[in-house]
Amino acid sequence: MVFKNYLNGLSDQLDTKFKSHLRPDLNSADKGELCELFTKDFLNNYIDNHYKIFRGGNVVNILGEQSPQLDIILTSRNTLKIFDDKGLYPIETLVGVFSVTSNLTLKKFKEDLSVLTKIPKRGFCFHMEKYFGDKFREETHKVWENAIPFSCVFGFTGDLTEKWMDELNSHLAAAVNKSLCPTIIMVNKKGMFEKFIRKDSNGDIVHYYEFVPLASPDFQGYAFSKILLGLYNLSAEQNYRRPDYGNYFKADY
Repeated sequence: MVFKNYLNGLSDQLDTKFKSHLRPDLNSADKGELCELFTKDFLNNYIDNHYKIFRGGNVVNILGEQSPQLDIILTSRNTLKIFDDKGLYPIETLVGVFSVTSNLTLKKFKEDLSVLTKIPKRGFCFHMEKYFGDKFREETHKVWENAIPFSCVFGFTGDLTEKWMDELNSHLAAAVNKSLCPTIIMVNKKGMFEKFIRKDSNGDIVHYYEFVPLASPDFQGYAFSKILLGLYNLSAEQNYRRPDYGNYFKADY
């Protein structure tokens, strides 16, 4: 199809960028910073007309709770700049999170899972116009409850293997809020775990993962197609409701 070679080439480009900047005296922190910059460039090039994209910051809620420092944050386009300037992003504006590493080991994988669960997805307040109606209001909130944030653990290299599925499923089963479990966990040109959401026979929402190998040069761009499609599909949600910023300002006065 039209985009297959393009996305496979994107995978090659990120790999080449990373490898071309390596040198013997480059420490792990500097490697991580480069990887964050490369990932943010990718997102800016392909999705910045739908979101504001930031490198570094914390997600907050109206209760005053705050997430750990996050690598890359995507917020709705109507996020007030006063929050951008402070590196604090209201939970109501959050749509995507990327945790980026130069080398995704099992230890780092577990750490990233833990960090994402600490995003304070509570203490929120949205404003939505009445003309949308109750049914649409309910459906919109279900999307937010189950599919937002779109979160990706992105490794430029790493040990990712299908054997990590047991660890991932244990984390998913124990998670109080399953929407804070990563949407995609990937190592470029190696493999990915992708989260799916469906309704069971009782109408209950079920989250589950599948493993997808990415080692084939003919298929290595697949993960990027899923990232772009997932973020694009969620971008319309910001058109239906907006944060009630009054709660944040009232907390100060």
